[in-house]
Amino acid sequence: MYTKNVDFTLTSGTSKVSGSKSDVVVLFADIRGFSNWCNSGASLDHVGYVITTQYERVIQISNDQHPCFHKFLGDGFLLLWEADGELDGPLCLKLAIDAAFEIHKKFWYFARELPYETPSGYGIGISIGPAIRIQPETFLKEMNEIDFLGYPLNCGARMQSLSGPFGVTVCSSTAARIAETPDEFLCPTVPGFRRALHAPSPAALERARVMKGLLPQDRTGFRHLTWPDSQRGLWNTNGILA
Repeated sequence: MYTKNVDFTLTSGTSKVSGSKSDVVVLFADIRGFSNWCNSGASLDHVGYVITTQYERVIQISNDQHPCFHKFLGDGFLLLWEADGELDGPLCLKLAIDAAFEIHKKFWYFARELPYETPSGYGIGISIGPAIRIQPETFLKEMNEIDFLGYPLNCGARMQSLSGPFGVTVCSSTAARIAETPDEFLCPTVPGFRRALHAPSPAALERARVMKGLLPQDRTGFRHLTWPDSQRGLWNTNGILA
């Protein structure tokens, strides 16, 4: 939250934080090579256009894949689906996988139509598990925004760093859930775009080995999720960290 020159609204509420636990699916997306692209001479207009398009994509995903929470993170963003009476866990995961595909597909079309070089694509991480939804109540109204805490959010952020451009890496729990009923998650919702799970690349395993904050099972049990038909027909890479 940018606080310079902000006139905060005082409330009469007590200062406290309440919370509740729920099962969530977390998607972290981060533009690969964004900082290098900016530092290599990209104009402010070009940078602004890429980020503006990112905001538009999140709005579209909110309409189509229905995450209950999102947070912009500069050159990336977080999406979260909360399992509840409206959406169960498997449906949340399927929506997150659909959202990952749409993020990649739309960035590919977006980048190829521009007359200038763009970053190399998104890396995406998906994680599932219990998280805590917190609701702060402070004397400043603008600070009272719902947020989420817990291992799935930390894990999702680390999973995205294990992805190459146009890649998706899922945590061990997500990989196990997909493997239980592969027909449910790997059959395409878009005809001609099947999905596949791959064992971690050596480069990703080495990076995960020294990564702080990962549980032991997520250092080796994560998997790369790919769309083999897209590799040939759209973005020409499997997204696996080389």
